[in-house]
Amino acid sequence: MNALRRYWHPVIRSSELRDRPVGRTLLDERIVLWRTADGEAVCMDDLCIHRGSALSLGWLEGDRLTCAYHGWEYDSSGACTRIPSLPEGRSIPSKARATTHPVRERYGLVWVALDEPVADLPEYAAYDSEAFATHLYEPFVWKANAARVIENVLDYTHFPWVHPGMLGDRAMPVYPEVKPVVTDRSISYDLKDDRNLTTRQYRLTIPFSLELTVVPDDPSQRSYSMLFTCSPDSTFQTTQWFFTSRNWSLHQPDTDWYKFDEIVMDQDRVIVESQRPELLPLDLTAELHLRGTDAGALEYRRLLKRLGVAWSA
Repeated sequence: MNALRRYWHPVIRSSELRDRPVGRTLLDERIVLWRTADGEAVCMDDLCIHRGSALSLGWLEGDRLTCAYHGWEYDSSGACTRIPSLPEGRSIPSKARATTHPVRERYGLVWVALDEPVADLPEYAAYDSEAFATHLYEPFVWKANAARVIENVLDYTHFPWVHPGMLGDRAMPVYPEVKPVVTDRSISYDLKDDRNLTTRQYRLTIPFSLELTVVPDDPSQRSYSMLFTCSPDSTFQTTQWFFTSRNWSLHQPDTDWYKFDEIVMDQDRVIVESQRPELLPLDLTAELHLRGTDAGALEYRRLLKRLGVAWSA
């Protein structure tokens, strides 16, 4: 079993789940999400048990999802509750069920686990803090493996080369070494950056969520936090949800910050989509690593391997 099935993945905004079923792909599997009349978010395999048609092509009848092919109706538990062509007096077969999956809603997103989850959702304290203005951008879809995407966020020595004049300076390419603290489901480390008198706090939650907080040496100065959390749509495509939180200009539009972040994200996308092999190597001898500055990436690869993470190529 793919270990990634047992973790929560963000698949859609809560506000997008309204009066119609929505199809998505998660870990190379098609799923359908819908909301009952009582507001409950539901996730099922996007598959009618009768003839294999996509349930996402159907529609909602109150608390039931109707298949567009033969009108079979499913409730939120996955049970088929109506077969229009069934003669009177005949009962619905007990095997007439759709496969359902655990669902949670948090941070304005709907999260899905394909199997019973073994961990909670990632923490992002700034989201609920009145001291911060938090914005969730439109998702960034990259033709890249989710582990490659997250490792790019862990990597800080690429700043001068991929983001010169924005996040780094090619005249100052040397960064301090870091010493990650690792648990069975997390990695954390701090990077002291004398270039701008800040400390960058990296807090990764397995498998694909990373909170990055930039704390100034002077507590009276501006502080901001970001949450990068990815949905592994398929082996080679990732939907990245990106939150930003700042403790200044709380009521100012986010347009200016979005323009900056959009440029940075696109610069990263070009690099990450070019990486080969596409799948993040969990064999540490497959790529060359540098002591200290690559420590976060090395621990990430070790942790994914210990968890039994696998991709269906």
